[in-house]
Amino acid sequence: MLPADPTLTSPTEPIETVTPAVVLPGGRTRMIPIPRFVSLLLGNRKSAFGLGLLLVIILMAVFAPLLARYPPLELSDAISEGPSAHHWFGTTQQGWDVFSQVVWGARTSLTVAATAAVIATLISATLGMTAAYVGGIVDEALNLLTNVFLVIPGLPLLIVISSYLPFRGGLALILIIAFTTWAGEARVLRSQALSLRSRDFVLAAKVSGEPVWRIVFNEIMPNMTSRIAAGFLGSFVGAILYEAGLEFLGFGGSQSASWGVILFWAQNNAALETGTWWHFAFPGLALALTATSLIFINYGIDEISNPRLQRVKLPKESKRQRQETPVRSIGQIGHSS
Repeated sequence: MLPADPTLTSPTEPIETVTPAVVLPGGRTRMIPIPRFVSLLLGNRKSAFGLGLLLVIILMAVFAPLLARYPPLELSDAISEGPSAHHWFGTTQQGWDVFSQVVWGARTSLTVAATAAVIATLISATLGMTAAYVGGIVDEALNLLTNVFLVIPGLPLLIVISSYLPFRGGLALILIIAFTTWAGEARVLRSQALSLRSRDFVLAAKVSGEPVWRIVFNEIMPNMTSRIAAGFLGSFVGAILYEAGLEFLGFGGSQSASWGVILFWAQNNAALETGTWWHFAFPGLALALTATSLIFINYGIDEISNPRLQRVKLPKESKRQRQETPVRSIGQIGHSS
């Protein structure tokens, strides 16, 4: 019999069990992974242009105290002066600096429109997907409510509701816009959710005893993210225009700084008749650029999520392949056919 190996019976050194650390080469840092939807949006030209333009407008609103040289409602002796080195966008008949009002007004207009769009999107998504999944009398009741809001004209309804409210300001505009502009998107989301109601993963969740709210928000909603995002951008565009329209008609706070209030004072001061075009041109341009950026982002989302809108790039032929390809006349093509 062979003698036993002493290293197996009585080990003298402990066995190393710790995984050796991987030393990264010096000077390298870990890159933060970019989410897939962000990379897709940045890879699309339309959405990338819209995101860049919207980012500039948001940064302008965030750094308003640094960009604006004067307070937005500070009176001065410069009355109805045109754009100059001291007042980049000119002044109003009250002596207000238009550039300061536009920069500070971006905060109010974007905040009110974004908040109203978020609330309207939540209402439309909840009611639309719940009606599609539950069906029956719940679907009929929610459809009736949606049809009522679709039939009533939007802007007149906003004007009537705002005239009866005991308070005015940003909160009133948010509530008015959010609770009167959800119906159209709810109808679209309901039709999309109807196609997902009979899918296998929804039926499996239903058989396992999941509650309705969990099936709606955990199973159906993640498969409609692109449609909900597009609906939010559409609501955002509508909300920012509705907010400016209501304030232009005098239903907002006249002593606040927002793009609609600037247009309200431009109308009261007869800026168009007196030739002070800068009073209404620059806030109108800010509204147009914001709506344009959101529309371009929406176009990009449509092209990414809809396969029919995706452009397929065919490989280009090299110069040598084009030279080797025989050129046939029309008569040869007809003979071969």
